[in-house]
Amino acid sequence: MEQEKKTAQQAMGLVISTGAGKIWAAMVRRRNGSFERTYQATFELAEGVDNAVKRLLEHSDDPQAPVVIGLDSSQLRYVDISLPPVESGLLPQLIRTQAEARLPLDSDRLQLAWRVSAAAQGYECTVAAARWDAAEAALGRLSLNGRLFALVPDAVGFAHLMPRIFAAARRPCIVLRRRTDGIAMIRLDEAGVVRSAVIHAEPSDILERPVLVMQDLQIELESMAEKQARQILVTIWPGDDPFLHRAAEALKRDGWPVEALTPDRDAMKQARLDDAQDAGGHLLDASGLALLGLTETEPAFDFMRSRQLSQTAQDAALHRKKRLRTVAAIAVLAVLSLAVGYWSLLLETQQLRRELEVQVDGVKAQTILQQQAYQEAVARARVDMIALLEAIQDSRDGILLDSIEFEQGKPVKLVAVAGGYEQVYGFQKRLEDKDGVNQVRLIDPRLDERTRQVRFTLQFHYQHFTGLKP
Repeated sequence: MEQEKKTAQQAMGLVISTGAGKIWAAMVRRRNGSFERTYQATFELAEGVDNAVKRLLEHSDDPQAPVVIGLDSSQLRYVDISLPPVESGLLPQLIRTQAEARLPLDSDRLQLAWRVSAAAQGYECTVAAARWDAAEAALGRLSLNGRLFALVPDAVGFAHLMPRIFAAARRPCIVLRRRTDGIAMIRLDEAGVVRSAVIHAEPSDILERPVLVMQDLQIELESMAEKQARQILVTIWPGDDPFLHRAAEALKRDGWPVEALTPDRDAMKQARLDDAQDAGGHLLDASGLALLGLTETEPAFDFMRSRQLSQTAQDAALHRKKRLRTVAAIAVLAVLSLAVGYWSLLLETQQLRRELEVQVDGVKAQTILQQQAYQEAVARARVDMIALLEAIQDSRDGILLDSIEFEQGKPVKLVAVAGGYEQVYGFQKRLEDKDGVNQVRLIDPRLDERTRQVRFTLQFHYQHFTGLKP
């Protein structure tokens, strides 16, 4: 695919929004060392991505033109995580495990993409999460035959265009853009997109309730800037939009550095991006995504690439499992030998009972009873730790386990972290339903206001090994 990108003369960009039910599409081509947009259109999402691509190809000279798809930033959520120094091949699974514990939906309903950077100890990682239905709208029923280059947030398209169509566009910055559905926000650094968001506001809301829209914008701006609040540059586009102009003045009074993006009119005209009705809209994003399909840039937050890396990690794990099959077989044989020993012990006990029935000597009967009690106590003292761990694992469902304490005659103590109280209660209920698990008690659940995670302790009895009489 990389070789095709280097030689491709045309590429297509599509912005998909399940919320609006729309596909905004654009096609660009190389021209005299630069590029130009040759076609743009809006389609209904219900018609399918394949249909949109086919109609774009009617205006293309290249049937194998690369395709870049952008997911609407209003349908994405971002979380920051810190990772230990591990081999790069282990990062995908580690990222997924930690991110799923911080997100409100089950892992089978999410698609994840990420951006990783080296830190003093390990890595810093920002994860973008999309609902499965949003990603499937882009990938489901898609027969592009290898033309799909990337699946990224739509903000990546605008970020890719910025240095080409705006004069002296500085980074790092937070961009505020007026869109038909509200205010789009993008945090950028030298490497590209860091975060993106959308403040939903109808044109009537901006006209009639600008104060409320401004409050939402300031809250999201503080969250996006994090520790750089009132230090990072805020840029607005278009600069002549009345609401953004008033917002810029308010932010300046609040101590934020603000400036308007200055369009390079010659560059925009050459690229055929000077359509007034498209300024700051989805079609501009689609054009930037198409341009990305003609470059060698590897974008961050590529959901398709993350899928491939996760699959590679799973394949490696499967290979390791194959190498461990011999050890597993030995373990199974060990378990079977314990089972055989247990049944042998039962047979011996039954034989002792039969002997007891025919004995008339009281002393010998008492000796046999003592032997039987001893053998039964030995059998009962053999705890099946594998079954206990499997019961916990089957009930976990995304919860991160910190520690498990097990001591003969005492309840099992389990310390863990969950993404919310509902996840905690679900874990408790599923564990109570497991065979041999009794009296599951939830102890001291506490919500961390910063991470929004709940740390809790569970105590429960397991069969008769923890002191609970059967």
